[in-house]
Amino acid sequence: MAYCTENDLITMISQEELAALTAESGESPDSLVVAEAITQADAEIDAYLGTRYTLPLAPVPSQVKGLSVDMAIYHLYSRRSVAPSVRRQRYEAAVSFLKQVAAGHVVLEGASGLLPESERVESEFTGPARVFSRNTLGEW
Repeated sequence: MAYCTENDLITMISQEELAALTAESGESPDSLVVAEAITQADAEIDAYLGTRYTLPLAPVPSQVKGLSVDMAIYHLYSRRSVAPSVRRQRYEAAVSFLKQVAAGHVVLEGASGLLPESERVESEFTGPARVFSRNTLGEW
């Protein structure tokens, strides 16, 4: 299930701009290219949210819909290698927000399906004891 639609993208950018980003020729957007960009954005969103929420999110929170729109538009611009700084900033802000959600610092409003603590993915890293320190290298 997609978190946004082509019409959602058109609310952020004009149909002519969307057509310029997707269609090789013509004045109407290429729906297959738009769908691919939305799929790519949604896969990124799911990668972050999958550690905290049961996927796919239903109903889709408005925050996630907005993130999907911003990320999909960025991917369309990246396809042409002309991403304006505003689009890059919005994409980076979306990824930053998703990282905060994944870390548990932010909760999505209206999202149901929060995973129980036992099913959440948490990483633990261990390593060997420290060999060098300020004390052991004091005479060097």
